Amino acid sequence: MGVFLALKSNIKKILIVSAVCCAFLSTAQQSALDSNLIFHGELLLFESLDSLRSIGIPIAYSKDKLTNQSLSIKKGLTVKEFLDFIQNELIADIQYGSSQIVVTPHISRNYTIHGVLRNAESGEHIIGASVQVTGTSFGAITNGYGYYSITLKEGEYNLQFSHINFQQKKSEISLYRNTFLEVTVLPKITELEEVEVLSLSDDINLIENIPSINRISISGSDGNIPYLLGEVDVIQNALLKPGIRAIGEDASGIHVRGGGVDQNLTLLDEAIIYNPSHFYGFISVFNPEAVNNVRIMKGYIPPSYGGRTSSVIEVRQKEGNANKTRFSGGIGVVSARALLEGPITNGKSSYLISGRQSLLNLSTDDFASNSVLRNRIQFQDLNVKLNFKYSKSSTYYLSGYLGNDRNLVGLNSTRNWGNRMLNFRWNYLFTPRLFSNISAFVSEYNYRIESTEAPGAFVGRSKIADYSTKISMTYAIDPNNELTFGISNIYHRLLPGTREPLDQNSSTNRVKLENEQGMESAAHIGHETNIGKFSLHYGFRASSLLKLGPGTVFKYENNTPTADSTIIDTLKFNQYQIVNTDINFEPRASVNYRLNDKTSIKASFSRTAQYLHLISNTISPAPTDIWKLSNEYIPPTTTNQYTLGLYKNLKENTWELSSEIYYKDIDNSIQYKNGADLVFNENIETELIISDARAYGLELYAKKKYGKLKGWISYTLSRAESRISEFGDNRYIVENHDKTHDFSTSWSMNLGKRWSTSANFVYNSGIPVTLPTDKYEFEGNLVPHFQFRNNARLPDYHRLDLSLKWEGTEFRKNGNRRKNNDYWILTIYNVYARKNAYSYFFRESPTDPGVAQIVKYSIFGAIIPSLTYNFRF
Repeated sequence: MGVFLALKSNIKKILIVSAVCCAFLSTAQQSALDSNLIFHGELLLFESLDSLRSIGIPIAYSKDKLTNQSLSIKKGLTVKEFLDFIQNELIADIQYGSSQIVVTPHISRNYTIHGVLRNAESGEHIIGASVQVTGTSFGAITNGYGYYSITLKEGEYNLQFSHINFQQKKSEISLYRNTFLEVTVLPKITELEEVEVLSLSDDINLIENIPSINRISISGSDGNIPYLLGEVDVIQNALLKPGIRAIGEDASGIHVRGGGVDQNLTLLDEAIIYNPSHFYGFISVFNPEAVNNVRIMKGYIPPSYGGRTSSVIEVRQKEGNANKTRFSGGIGVVSARALLEGPITNGKSSYLISGRQSLLNLSTDDFASNSVLRNRIQFQDLNVKLNFKYSKSSTYYLSGYLGNDRNLVGLNSTRNWGNRMLNFRWNYLFTPRLFSNISAFVSEYNYRIESTEAPGAFVGRSKIADYSTKISMTYAIDPNNELTFGISNIYHRLLPGTREPLDQNSSTNRVKLENEQGMESAAHIGHETNIGKFSLHYGFRASSLLKLGPGTVFKYENNTPTADSTIIDTLKFNQYQIVNTDINFEPRASVNYRLNDKTSIKASFSRTAQYLHLISNTISPAPTDIWKLSNEYIPPTTTNQYTLGLYKNLKENTWELSSEIYYKDIDNSIQYKNGADLVFNENIETELIISDARAYGLELYAKKKYGKLKGWISYTLSRAESRISEFGDNRYIVENHDKTHDFSTSWSMNLGKRWSTSANFVYNSGIPVTLPTDKYEFEGNLVPHFQFRNNARLPDYHRLDLSLKWEGTEFRKNGNRRKNNDYWILTIYNVYARKNAYSYFFRESPTDPGVAQIVKYSIFGAIIPSLTYNFRF
């Protein structure tokens, strides 16, 4: 004990309770390390290590390399605990060798802060929040599952968590080991469920590597815009943004930067949705009560996404409130909707059930300016989601969707169609830096038509089903480098169509198109890195389609499917036999250069491939449209897209400005021959034209994010063209959905504590139409002659919409706060009753026989008012 008492004058008491008298390699080694030291006061490092030597602990160290630090020990420790204390306090590193314990200078290590960010009220993960290390340039954005990971050198740090819809939160952390940090933040006091396009942090538009991206979220007041018939809809909102448009009114099939409606990868909780529309396409299938977050990627598409060539529309459902039971909903002219959510096990698991039902059996004919055959439609939605937090590292999700439309045409025909989806997902943290998302889903789209009109009464059906598995991994190398990689497989099963007699009295012949099946597979890897003012996101995707038997392949003269009469042979393939193979390599890269804190420049390149094609004989998608797999005569569509953009924020990020130019080369675009017969055609390839296409344009966008008056202005100057060899001169012809000028603006203003108003104005060039160049008479009938496609345009389109919002009181008359919140919205769509042309049709003049007359058809030819009530308990 005398050695310990002589360490320093201010040492009060040190006592060795048990002595170690044997060698380190003896069986007494563990006893030596477990010996107790009882003392009061302070120690010096060198003297304490020498004391351990004196009692037989084989300590080796160099006084030239170590610093003789003062140690403050306040409680009794074993020898092992004392050595651990030295290491944990970063005084020195301890290495246990076979014959001695080596004490070396501490080397600073890297550790990882990882965890999830949650809504404190509901327990849901918060997507796209900023996690910033205060005083440094290091940070992260929570991914699509609310997870973040930052690797730093050991030390003391302050973290700041920010999201535009949540209160900012700061957290202090001592990082001397890998640390899991789950943070909850409170929502800002905002108005009830409305759709807004938002930036997640003030300068996310500047710092994010992915250009040309729109986010839509169900919260906040900026999204309080007028909607058709008062139906809050994320796709209607998206149509007010640059580069996103529809041929007709609102959401009836969207075209992104010149792409076709089938070239958008629409995902609901990662499962593919093939027909995302209700009510003739005017309302999307995404019930606003159940939607948490929407991203639309229209320029650079990360390597983890594939299968479509135009855009990715990624919709995520809410997870369900894990802390308390909530009930919300609304009722309007078109539909009633409701959502029930709550905990299964408080704080660990939750459920969500949401439904929507159409009410008044409406038809577009109710608003049309022309009298056409009336038909009626009803629709329903059902969303379900469960999640189970098994541990800090493991969370399970099960989500489902069921949607259906029922259309009555006249008195004798009924059409039913809809989507079904079931998805299982598992999020697992293998290590603090390695995050995984493993999912499996089933997705189906079904169509059924029944006609009872004798004698040709029939039942027709078609279907497409996907069965998919996907593994996606994210590895945070360090604060400036992140690696993503994974694989996916989708088994496509297509039942293009059957037509059968309704009963034994029907004269209809049974017709069945041959089923198709194929395996679409892909592997991807991507790297995101920051180098000074540059940030780079690049990667590679390899994809393939194996078209599988059973099946029939027709051989044509010169291997060109010009007509049925040119078939020279027929090949038969057995079950699972490979009929055709397509492989594509898809490199992608995006670079962001920060000129200063308020300005950045971004450029990107994306190559994408698509193996599924929509076969449609209408300019707008219809429920009868069928899908077709790529084969020997229908090659995959591939697109190379180049983008360049300038982004700038003004007045403390109050204004967000951007300008982008893009150019797309589209190979193997599908067009149709003049007079193409697409209905129950077994040799559909004889009616198609495989062409080259291109699209290019300029997009301008300005958004005011804060203040009493908020809103945005959007303008697109663009061109979309196809080169169709059918005309013999390979000329470029504008696409059906081409709009040269597309302008929209949306603004909202608070008029008082409970009142607000908003307005939209839309203007765009008329879409192309094909008009006859001359006419001739045949057997007494007047026949128009068409020389070139899309040789004219409809009149320009413009429309003004207004809405007025009135919120319920916050407190009762007795002064108590109300348990529920509610509000009313009055919407006036098409304020000045503009009769915008949807199409032309031709007829003989009723007053001048023998003279052809062009008649303009308008879907909405009147003012359309609506009133919606919304509530939340």
